[in-house]
Amino acid sequence: MKDYNPYLQKALKSVVHDVLLDVARNGLTDESYYMISFQTPKSQIPDFVRAKYPSEMTIILQNQFEDLHVNDSDFSVVLGFSGVPCEIRVPFDAILNFADPSQKFGLTLTPQSVPETKEEKNNAEIIDLASLRKKL
Repeated sequence: MKDYNPYLQKALKSVVHDVLLDVARNGLTDESYYMISFQTPKSQIPDFVRAKYPSEMTIILQNQFEDLHVNDSDFSVVLGFSGVPCEIRVPFDAILNFADPSQKFGLTLTPQSVPETKEEKNNAEIIDLASLRKKL
């Protein structure tokens, strides 16, 4: 059976990429603003921010952000945390949710799983498929 989820996730990430690229080039338009939730372990954020948000966090791109840069694999932006301007870098694979509340638009993405370690693969349960086949 064909698994269409990887194609769908790629398309959803492309929407986020293209919207952020448009904002980087043209700024925000109308009343639009963006809420982006992402996995912090996969992202580059300051240590004092990571201490508050060890697994995930949400940022809002509305009035107070600078230097939004978008490339094929991630985006970076300067935001203020406790009054301190800090650059963060978020891979598109780390994004969990993307929304424009002003347009009542939102996407939920499935994060890319962390690859198994060699030890986890060695401890995997092995099932003999021959024992599951029906005898004809």
